[in-house]
Amino acid sequence: MTQFLPRTRLTLCATLVLGGLLAGCDNNSSHTTTPVDRSAAPQKLQVPTLAFDDSSITLAWEKPTAASGEIKDYNVYMNGKLLGSTLDNQDKHSPAKPYIDNFYSKFDADNWHVRVKFHNFTADSTDGLKPDTEYKFTVRTVYADGKESVDIETLTQRTSKTPHVIDVKADGAVDDGTTVNTTVIQNAIDSCTIQAYPQGCKVLLSGGVFKSGAMFLHSDMTFEIAEGAKLLGSENPADYPLGKGYYLYPYVIQGEKLTKRSPSLLNVLEANDHRHTEAGTFKNIRIVGKGSIDGNGWVAGLSTSKPAATFTDELGNELPQIRASSASKVSSDGILAKNQTAAAMAAPDNLTQEDAYKNRRSSMMTLRGVSNLYVGGLTILNPAYHGVMALESENVVMHGLQHKTYDGNNADGIEFGNSQNVMVFNNFFDTGDDSVNFAAGYGAGVEENNQKAQSGAWIFNNYFREGHGAVVAGSHTGAWIEKIVAENNVMYLTDVGLRMKSRPYYGGGARDVLFRDNAMKDIGGNEPFIFTIAYSVDTNDTAPAKQPAQFRDITVYNITIDGSNKKSSIAVDGMTQSAMLDAYTFDLGRDAYHENFDFEDVKFRNVKATAIGFLHNSQFKNVTFENVSGGAQAWSFGEGVSNVKVKGSLNDQTITTTGSQTITLDGATQ
Repeated sequence: MTQFLPRTRLTLCATLVLGGLLAGCDNNSSHTTTPVDRSAAPQKLQVPTLAFDDSSITLAWEKPTAASGEIKDYNVYMNGKLLGSTLDNQDKHSPAKPYIDNFYSKFDADNWHVRVKFHNFTADSTDGLKPDTEYKFTVRTVYADGKESVDIETLTQRTSKTPHVIDVKADGAVDDGTTVNTTVIQNAIDSCTIQAYPQGCKVLLSGGVFKSGAMFLHSDMTFEIAEGAKLLGSENPADYPLGKGYYLYPYVIQGEKLTKRSPSLLNVLEANDHRHTEAGTFKNIRIVGKGSIDGNGWVAGLSTSKPAATFTDELGNELPQIRASSASKVSSDGILAKNQTAAAMAAPDNLTQEDAYKNRRSSMMTLRGVSNLYVGGLTILNPAYHGVMALESENVVMHGLQHKTYDGNNADGIEFGNSQNVMVFNNFFDTGDDSVNFAAGYGAGVEENNQKAQSGAWIFNNYFREGHGAVVAGSHTGAWIEKIVAENNVMYLTDVGLRMKSRPYYGGGARDVLFRDNAMKDIGGNEPFIFTIAYSVDTNDTAPAKQPAQFRDITVYNITIDGSNKKSSIAVDGMTQSAMLDAYTFDLGRDAYHENFDFEDVKFRNVKATAIGFLHNSQFKNVTFENVSGGAQAWSFGEGVSNVKVKGSLNDQTITTTGSQTITLDGATQ
């Protein structure tokens, strides 16, 4: 069993100066002269990129490589003194933790589900942290019998200096929710430079509701929305000037009339409409706070006949409910979305409604070309389009965010495009589209423009509620989406758990993905696992890649899934070469198939049967089913299956097959 797939180390060890940050990290600063077996201790202790300021430091680590028993918790020590346990710390700092606790208390009375483990910790001023001070940390595994492991090697981290703070109210911003403050806040951002304030600089929104149009951040700064404050997007399209917008990819898509997008509410973008931005064009940016950012995209409620603006979730908390909509209904359902679509359809642009809707709605954040980016603590509300987008960036952390965007059209939580080395942890997701999505371009333009792969992601300790998919690769897969680790998450009511989607002629695909130690329940709309190259779009929307899209080297380990009666439990599809030629008029040289899937120790109950086709060289070991819907056989294999092994998981059931395939059942060929 593959324990951990290759991925790039997600740490930043360098001297940084930005909105109040002047610090270095040394992940192995304290060494013993006698070798110590640390395999039972936590591994790779690190401070995630920019996850510290003048009064707090966040740590993360990986689980032991050789645990000596059942892991109960982790203890964190600072300067040799016990700070506390991770479980207690998560109660204070993680918006996901209360929902995860409720999941097990409410839905797992029989202790059937995988129990996720928390492996991050935030130390702050209540623990005695002071500005510009060095601290030494170590972590020990705590086992079920109460015993601790040896220490992980010591990590040394310095808090930042206290930054210069520019409070926008002192500069004349009005927090009445009506006055448009774009110019005042942008002037504060422009003046918040490292040259003016070598100790670091922070722009602060505190108090009430600050309305604004598109704003543009720069390197070496912090932008904070304090607890109780809200940044509210203007509903006026003129406040999001297209001249300051961006192109999603560095090439023109065949058959697409318009590729330029309006800027978001918060942006990191080059001027002059660049179509491609290298990571490092901007650097060292933090977007933080306990406040909220509201895109003002849509009216509330399910429909005009059901106008309730909130609903009550499983914890008894109220969650906002955004009007689900589309291009044809935006005029009745939208606020900013309606106004931007209408403006783009009017002279001089004269766009069709579909093109205007697709390209001119603003997302919440577009952060492009950044090296070292941290977004943490905020609540994301009501975007007109996507939520937080990190494009062509590197060393990116999304930590402790609350994405409350259900059921906004295209309202993804976090979208990464052609970025490298990203971390997503402690987040709460209740989204109108995919929760964490990865994209990498599509079609022939990817190769012609040498786009980088979307490479290196670590997703852990999140609670996924609603959303089309929890962890999603595609549909734009052209430059490859690779090296993803998603572990120790809970997924409840999402349409899909692990979702991979593309079209054959998009090319590339997803590879080197490890999905482990996750619990899933009531997967509501589709399948717990889906790997499809039949993702629907209206037309052949790009020149084709040289080879069909493919998903390969996928490891799914130690997962529990309770409840999914809409479609299949595991869905895998592909196409023959001739079928692709008939459907798209493209000859891509071979069949579209997937390979090297390894499912091990996966438990399903109250689900439908599998529907697996076009899968090669794969195995399913100890994959069990309880109460398959309608009394059907759990396993169903279709066309294009070759060299697939099913081991130790038959539960006295037969396997149904159609078409041409080669399947081995515990050593006997079916």
